[in-house]
Amino acid sequence: MVKQAGLLDELAQSEIRQARGQFDPKLESHFLRKSYDGKEYYNLFNPELKIPTLPGIDLKAGFERNAGSNVNEEDRTPSNGLRYLGISLPIGRGLLTDARRNSLRLAQESRNLNAAETRKLVNKILFSATKDYWEWYAAHFQLENSRLALRLASTRYDAVLRRIRIGELPLVDSLEAKLFVQDRQIILFQAVQDEQNARLAVSAHLWSDDGLPMDLKNEAIPAMPADWRQVPDESLINSWLEQAAQNHPEIQKFQVKTRLLDLDKKLAAEMLKPALNLHYNWLSAPNTAVWYDSPVNRNYKLGLDFSFPMLIRKERAKLSLVKTKLLQNRLESEQFARNVRIDILSARNLLTAISQNLVMQRQMVENYEKLLQAEIRKFGIGESSIFLINSREAKLIESRMKLVIMESKFQKERAGLLFAAGRNALMP
Repeated sequence: MVKQAGLLDELAQSEIRQARGQFDPKLESHFLRKSYDGKEYYNLFNPELKIPTLPGIDLKAGFERNAGSNVNEEDRTPSNGLRYLGISLPIGRGLLTDARRNSLRLAQESRNLNAAETRKLVNKILFSATKDYWEWYAAHFQLENSRLALRLASTRYDAVLRRIRIGELPLVDSLEAKLFVQDRQIILFQAVQDEQNARLAVSAHLWSDDGLPMDLKNEAIPAMPADWRQVPDESLINSWLEQAAQNHPEIQKFQVKTRLLDLDKKLAAEMLKPALNLHYNWLSAPNTAVWYDSPVNRNYKLGLDFSFPMLIRKERAKLSLVKTKLLQNRLESEQFARNVRIDILSARNLLTAISQNLVMQRQMVENYEKLLQAEIRKFGIGESSIFLINSREAKLIESRMKLVIMESKFQKERAGLLFAAGRNALMP
């Protein structure tokens, strides 16, 4: 998916080349001959080279040779033909911009749009991979806790059996201990399945340099970098807010769309002008040694084209449509920027709350461990029961599992904060 996102830049380059193709020189030729009943009516030959330019001026150079008894006098040329250099200049519509120049600028801006879209897609993929990683982190340590719980329950069951054999405990205590072991076995089976599924989800993000899918190694275990445990401070959050206002991929897309619509607006406004094009051809006979031997003020062809729709409804509607889209894009951009700010601040507040709860949860794990050890010592001197020990141990295992879930949630919210700011979710 990341590679597919990278292809957007290649598409943008192709669109730019396609738009620039409208300014490629064009060589064309027209030949027309009519002969009937042994009489040559006309023989018309006109090869021409046209060169469009970025300022909107078209240059051309060509050769005309028209001969025959039925050639119009205005088209008749010397017997050896006539060469010319010409220029076509828009004086009204098309002077500031036209469809060709506009399409090129649109293609160039679209490259920035595709770059922002690429960043957005890559961030989204990395965010998904990050969430899957922390799901695996939670599943892995839940499995470790389940194995620990089963080992403790099995050890206690064996100890109960030994004490029953020597008459220190009643037989019913073995049943309660056995039920506790069986309950832990069921929890372990579920934890194994959850860890395997989470491992597969992580494997979906692993690829070799050759583009081949890879599997997570069996001996791989998740880790948590120490500096990832910290809540981003206020100054860092503020810097992300400032940067997101300009560098968030989605906001950059809105900015590019605004520039694209501005180009369309400029073209639409240009189309309200009358079309007035000036054509000038400087004529010279082929036998003239050089071009400047032919007087400019005497041998030329001059033309002027004018057109203007009386009601210009199409042009006015186009301009109105673009203005409406600009307003729509501005409103959407403002709303999204506001949502980004709210999402970042909300994620920061949630991270702070989870971080505080993590401190308390770690303290609870320590206290439950102390309670369990105390209950075991009381059981050793006959002042407690298997039921109380199992209860204390269940609370300890439950608090350990809750701690792992909170750690995983903290990291996923941390990744969500980075993603909301338009950043890579795997940043340290």
